[in-house]
Order: sequence, then C-alpha cells, then structure tokens
Amino acid sequence: MKKIFKINLLVAGALLFILAACSKQDHQFVISTPSPFISNLDIRKLYKGNDVTLTKEEMREATVIAGQVTSDHTGRNLPEGLLFVQNSRKVSATIDSLRGIAINIGAAAANYLPGDSVHIRIEGGVLKRLNGVLQITGIPASNVQKVASGINVIMTPVSAVTMLAKPENFEGLFGVVYNSNFEPNIGVERIEGVKTFNEGSGNIQMNVNSTATFKTEFLPYSANVMGLIIPSATGVPQIWPRIKSDFMATSIVVDPSVPLGPNPAIITGYFADPDGTDANYEYIQLMATQDLDFRQKPFSVFTTNNAGASTPTGAPTGGWATGGLRTYKFNITRGTVAKGTFFYVGGYKVIGGTNSTDISQANWVVSKLYNNLPGDDGVGDVTANLLANSGNAAGMAVFATTNVGLNTVPSDVAFYAGTGNAFASGVGYAIVDNDFYKRNNGTSFQPFYRQGTNTDKVGANPEAAQFSYLGGVYNAATKAWTTKRSHKTVAVPKTSPLAVIQEMTGATRVIN
Repeated sequence: MKKIFKINLLVAGALLFILAACSKQDHQFVISTPSPFISNLDIRKLYKGNDVTLTKEEMREATVIAGQVTSDHTGRNLPEGLLFVQNSRKVSATIDSLRGIAINIGAAAANYLPGDSVHIRIEGGVLKRLNGVLQITGIPASNVQKVASGINVIMTPVSAVTMLAKPENFEGLFGVVYNSNFEPNIGVERIEGVKTFNEGSGNIQMNVNSTATFKTEFLPYSANVMGLIIPSATGVPQIWPRIKSDFMATSIVVDPSVPLGPNPAIITGYFADPDGTDANYEYIQLMATQDLDFRQKPFSVFTTNNAGASTPTGAPTGGWATGGLRTYKFNITRGTVAKGTFFYVGGYKVIGGTNSTDISQANWVVSKLYNNLPGDDGVGDVTANLLANSGNAAGMAVFATTNVGLNTVPSDVAFYAGTGNAFASGVGYAIVDNDFYKRNNGTSFQPFYRQGTNTDKVGANPEAAQFSYLGGVYNAATKAWTTKRSHKTVAVPKTSPLAVIQEMTGATRVIN
C-alpha cells in the first residue's frame, strides 16, 4: 500500500512540475510588434491579376517599402512619373529575393537618382498593372523619404532564357545584358526605337524612346546594355537604358575580305562534369586566332558522346553530323571575337553548375539549353550529358562553317576520353592538322580520329567540378602550334569568379 502511495505521490508531483513549467512559459512569451517594412518580393505576391488596395491587413501590418532607387530620369527614356526601387529579404542561402517595383509619384520621380536609399509609405496605395508595368499608384510624393545616397546599386545579369523562364523575378530590376548581338545597318541605323537583339540564348528587345537624350547614338553589332527590365506588349523581355552610359558598344569591325586561316578558332578548355546535374550546365571554352565576325562567316561547334547506349549505335556513319545521342550541334551565327580572346558555347552562363556564379560577362556566342532543345539543323537529340563521362570516345570540334558533312575538315578537334565506337573503314570523326592529330602519316591518308596514328587525347575523363584547360601556344603567323597543349584542371567552387578559368598559369595563348 505504501508503495502504491509513493508512486501516486511521484506522479502527482511530476504533473505539478509540468503545470508550473507551462505556467512559467506563458508569462515569458515575448510581446512583439510586426515590422512596418515589406519587401518587394512580398508586395508582388499580392497581385494576382486584379487591382489590390494596400491595407495593413493585406500587408500583415506593414506600411513601408525600403529600397534603393534604380531609375534615372535625366536620360528621358523611362516611363514618366515612375520611381523604380529594388530590395531583397533573406529567404534562404540559395533563394534570391531581389525584386523591383515601380511607384507612381508623378513628376517628383525625377528628383531621385540611382543609389538613393528611400523609405516609401505605401499604405492606401493601389497595386495595379498599368501600361504593362506593375506599379503602386495613388502615392503622394510626400510619402517618399530619402534616408541616404551614394549606395552601390545591385546590377543583375540577365538573359533571354532566364527572363522567359521567370519573368516575374526580373520585372522592375536594374539589369545588364552582356554581348547583345544586334543586326544593324552599320553607320546608318540609330539606337532609337525598339531593337531586337540576341545574347546567345534567345531574343530580347531594347527600348529607346524618341524623347531619350541619347537616341542618336549609332547601333553597333554588339553592346553591353544596362537598364530597367520592363514588360513589353509582345511578351518579349525588354530592357530600357536609362542614360547614354547604360549602352556600351563591344563589337569589333572585321574586314570581310580577310580570308580564314586553317585554324581560325581553337579549343582551349571544357567543363564536362559540373557539381550536381550535368543537364544544361556544361560548356566549352574556345579562342579566336584571328578577328571573327560570325554574321559574315558562321561557325558551328559539335560534341560527341559514344557511350554504348548512345544511338544510333555502331560507327558514326555521318561523322560529326551523325546526330541522335551521338553528336550535338551548335550553330554560331552572331557576335564578334577579337584575335586572342576567349568565347564560350554551352548551356546556362554560370561557372560551376547549379546555383553557381553568373559568368554572362564572358563572350557567350551560343547559350543553348541542350537538355530542353535538340541540336541545330536537326543534329542531336535532347541530352542531359553533352560532354560524356563514359569510357568510349568523347570530344568536340569547331568548324568554320555550318554546312558539315562526313569529310568536312574542322578548325580544331579535341578528344579527351575513350577509344570505342569512333571509327570504321571509311567513316569516323574528321580531324584537322593540329598539335594532336595529323591527316597524313607519310603516304597514309588518315582523316578520322582513331585512324592510323590519330589516337591521342588532350586529356583524361573529367573529374567532378573540375574545369579542364589545355594551355599551349598557337602562332597565328605560321598557322601552327609552337607549344603543344597539355591538360590541366582547376577546381571550380560555385562562388568562383570567371577569372578562375581565364587567368590560370599555362592557359592558351595566341602569338603574332
């Protein structure tokens, strides 16, 4: 009986302790006040196609936007009365919450400059889409308070493929499109109007109004264009330069009468095994050995994957143009490249796979999502693995033409792995005379890889998250390699800058 009593006493004591603890917790609750600030990310989520009156209830007790001004009305090329600001809030380590928004405050919008930090009371305003632009209306100019100036404005690299995938993420932001390739009438056409350009992944438009102070600038072949991302009536993404310095020509003028040499473009590196998925994140680095204008003389780049399961099986009867899962084609029809400089072909313009550093400031002549789209001219099926990691032959070639058949001689070829499925009597992957391959061995004609003495490889099977660079010295005067390329790798962490792969000791050089 005493034992039962003791047990009951212990249970009762435990319950009292728990209740006391709960009671103590109730008295220790923190009484807090909701933040008066709301991010553009959350503001934009409120709009679902109909006007929204911005009450405290709608904004969860918030009343103020804090952000950095991105609009500059001194160039007279922005929608009048709109003050553009951008801000961000912490979501997670991998989610970008930077968003832009326009606030309609009338003529007073011209009083603010990029880098001003402002607080704007938006309670009572109306969120609506007007003339295509999502904006907050009904806000008096007195609701805007400038709290600082000279703030470094965040500039977001943008491309057609990223903007079309998530247009809501980019609307109203201050962005930059690198190497925008136009189709101008050189020396005659001005930048005024709506100009369509391609930056390697698709079409974007540039809008320059008739009121712009810089509308008489000539339109070059290519330029870096900064400005605000504003929707267009056609659904094509548009960027609006704010002032003259937002538009900077980058193209070179190439004399079309200068003939192409035997190796006008050479292969200098490749990223074949990104961290995470390979799909749309692999790319090839090349270099021009003479000034090139791909509008005048189109080029193409091919990759080949000869894994046992890749179809069509057997020897590549069509050579580099075999297609299927064996070869994939990129046509290069836009852009210019100066002698001795790098250019890029591949998927997304990032350095090391998913969620890695944007490197769109490099000269990307083609950015194509090969995991979503077939190769150009029907050569190549959709593939998740552009640059193979298998034991069979894998490599790439660049041609100074888009018309490529079994016996077309490339500008350069580089195989980095494997031996199988690459050659049979009379068919294979055409090679060119370079530092690794020779089309003639004495009196023997050996025009294909794995034929005769053409068994060398520029490197080994790729390692995960390692960029393969090839080094070597090419003499542009003699049209020959004076120092043979040698394979080296460099680790590519996701936060690496472009310089990691462009400025390594031993990187390829073109002399003379």
